[in-house]
Amino acid sequence: MTNQEALLNKINIPVKPGSVETVLLEQGMDPSGDYAPQTVEVRKGIDLALAALILVISLSPESVKELDYQLTQRSVDDLLKLRSGILKKWDVADEMDNSPTIN
Repeated sequence: MTNQEALLNKINIPVKPGSVETVLLEQGMDPSGDYAPQTVEVRKGIDLALAALILVISLSPESVKELDYQLTQRSVDDLLKLRSGILKKWDVADEMDNSPTIN
């Protein structure tokens, strides 16, 4: 299984192959490279690519109808919560998190 196939299996939402390749390359991973989940670096790279792909998906409509032109949006809040959880798992700062913090 390749890294690209592993990421597509995790997201389980139809996305453009170019988007998948882009997020993997941004994480320094070869999309056609062998998926090796036994290494922490690969698991982290796939998870962070998944978080980036969730952001891409949240910015795209769920469906578009042409006759009467209807655009259906996704539940962005749920997707962003999932993204935030993935980032927290790997101790990566979420630049979109605007929740109050106590210092």
